[in-house]
Amino acid sequence: MDAWPNRELREANRRMHEFLDLLGHELRSPLAAIRNALQVLGQQGIDAAMRENVRGLMERQTQCIGHLIDDLQDVSRIEHGKIQLCKQRLDLAQSVARAVETVRSSIEKQGHQLEVFLPQEPVSVDADPGRLEQILTNLLNNAAKYMEPGGRIWLTAEARGGDVVLRVRDTGIGIDPGMLPHVFDPFWQVKCARDHSPGGLGIGLALVRKLVEMHGGSVSASSPGLGRGSEFVVCFPAHAEMLENSE
Repeated sequence: MDAWPNRELREANRRMHEFLDLLGHELRSPLAAIRNALQVLGQQGIDAAMRENVRGLMERQTQCIGHLIDDLQDVSRIEHGKIQLCKQRLDLAQSVARAVETVRSSIEKQGHQLEVFLPQEPVSVDADPGRLEQILTNLLNNAAKYMEPGGRIWLTAEARGGDVVLRVRDTGIGIDPGMLPHVFDPFWQVKCARDHSPGGLGIGLALVRKLVEMHGGSVSASSPGLGRGSEFVVCFPAHAEMLENSE
């Protein structure tokens, strides 16, 4: 009778230790870079150009740590019901443009191509602008992370019935069909990090699902299989006025 609870406890304990190990790795890398940069700044005779390069490196690594902490705090806040959405009517095209601008340089540095396809007619959604951008950037960053250099990403949006549908498709490493039910589980990447180690804690997609559901929407993942890319589809309720005009 006690075998099942004990198995669950052992699995939870294993996942906790794997998560802590990965968290230490994720923090160690940027901290090591910052420590090395400080040593360079302490040297005599470095010129202004070198000083500026070092300053930029420290800024980027500090931002990495900040984003990591933000994601961890967001998971905790959502679990405890401490995040409140500030919904407003948004032009979907503008929200997409801001998200793309946020991730474009990172995607291009990895040698990927990003293509965006939006409806010709304006599309509106009721959403929290910051959280909608977070959803999109997490999906785009996830696509870029699981691809070899030179991959392609497509972001498309359309109005379909009473929903606004966003799709992020990539030519990345794909997902084993048996793993599809778990891709939105918190810290799921810990399980697959041994086979493919792009970095991160595996909480980006968990945040996407929780934030989408808080908006009254849904998100799903699909993949033809390993090595064949993947696609994530987000459905949001369309803005009420838009629905009235379509009737």
